[in-house]
Amino acid sequence: METIILRGDSESNAKLILELAKKLNFKAKRISEQEAEEMSLYYSVQEGLESGLLVEDEKTAFLSSLDPNHDED
Repeated sequence: METIILRGDSESNAKLILELAKKLNFKAKRISEQEAEEMSLYYSVQEGLESGLLVEDEKTAFLSSLDPNHDED
């Protein structure tokens, strides 16, 4: 399986690309800007863990800091 991520500012071109993907039997989905940011964050954290630049405790603390319901002491 191959994954391609495209980002642009033209709604009409995005529709065209989605139509083309459908004709070529690709699965295609439009995602929100927030979903794109969340995916980027996920992959960045994974890369940090795999490279050793980030340890599990730091990951947990970082993700907790992003939680809007997280209360600081």
